[in-house]
Amino acid sequence: MDRQILSILIEDIRAEFALSDLQLGLLSGIAFALFYATLGIPIAKLADRYNRVTIVSIAVAVWSGMTALCGAAGSFWQLFMARVGVGVGEAGGSPPSHSIISDYFNREERSFAMSILAMGGPLGMLFGLIMGGFVAEYYGWRWAFVCAGVPGLALALLVKFSVREPVRGAMDEVVQEVEPGQPSESMLEAFRHLWANKAYRYVNLAHMLGTFVGYGFTVWKPALYLRQFDLSQSEVGMIVGITSAVFGSLGLLSGGLVADRWAKKDPRGPALLGCIAVLLATPVYLVALWSNDWIVTTLCIGFGLFLFAHSHAPSLAIVQTVVEPHRRAQAAAYVFFLANILGLGLGPVLVGSVSDAFAAEYAHRSLNVALGFATLVLLGASVMYWQTARALGALSYGNKEDRA
Repeated sequence: MDRQILSILIEDIRAEFALSDLQLGLLSGIAFALFYATLGIPIAKLADRYNRVTIVSIAVAVWSGMTALCGAAGSFWQLFMARVGVGVGEAGGSPPSHSIISDYFNREERSFAMSILAMGGPLGMLFGLIMGGFVAEYYGWRWAFVCAGVPGLALALLVKFSVREPVRGAMDEVVQEVEPGQPSESMLEAFRHLWANKAYRYVNLAHMLGTFVGYGFTVWKPALYLRQFDLSQSEVGMIVGITSAVFGSLGLLSGGLVADRWAKKDPRGPALLGCIAVLLATPVYLVALWSNDWIVTTLCIGFGLFLFAHSHAPSLAIVQTVVEPHRRAQAAAYVFFLANILGLGLGPVLVGSVSDAFAAEYAHRSLNVALGFATLVLLGASVMYWQTARALGALSYGNKEDRA
């Protein structure tokens, strides 16, 4: 919610500070993603050695407080720095959380467990867009940030005192608990070791390309509706929020269940599911962008999201399954680093710059053109998921040459 609420407030912020689409892309992309991605790596290194629950609770408090401070921004750069603070806080959230989840659930249960965790995305978007649109329309965009951020401070305490820190590797054949104070490899050494794993490398690239498209749509969907259709801000918040929550959640849960069942029969199943999901989502998204009816656009975006979401949890579960327990937080952090630098960092910026470039020719439809070009990146993601499946097959059948 704290991350995505900006998307429903973009038009208000643009009007107040007289910003271009490129600046809005920087605000919603690089401002958050650069620090979210880079700081996630050293924080993950700490999480692979120390209490992960404590790290997550501190992270929640930081990103919630910085979200509330966004409401006090008096200029583009002040808002930019506040969004940087949100990214700094969120850097300590996902990698330790994924590591914790992997120690609660075994290999055949992780995709569904990850899908439940990932439901925070569409549900957070639902609350953020509906609440953000309503509060912005009646009380102004600044109070929307405050209402989104303040409750997270209480949530940080709830996390700290209600979540148990599990033993590392508890659900694996060999428990590998790393005690504080033991010598550890450098972050570069860890990355080299992880990147040498073909399954990890290819699923990393697939996830990165998928998030480029996913974040492009997430950030620009409300603006797409507001520019193209005669709808109010609160109406757009309801439409986009409900669509994202319903179709996104169903896609995540379905993807997790199908991946886990497929994994019991074939270890390549989760990767093959990702390959099929992003491939089928591509034409559906393109139809949505070229429609002149908001109902058709909404149904196509929803169905496209449902298909696309099938790839998310399985890819994250693959990451946790193919690496050692004492590297899992770092493995997740490198996934988020690459995905968010390209996906969240550059995705909205490139979409915004392409939209600006075609504005003279296509007017309010320039954003449709920009998102259309971005959607084609899903074809590359499909190829990478296919390569991941091949690598998983090699690991399972003991082809030592394909392990390197």
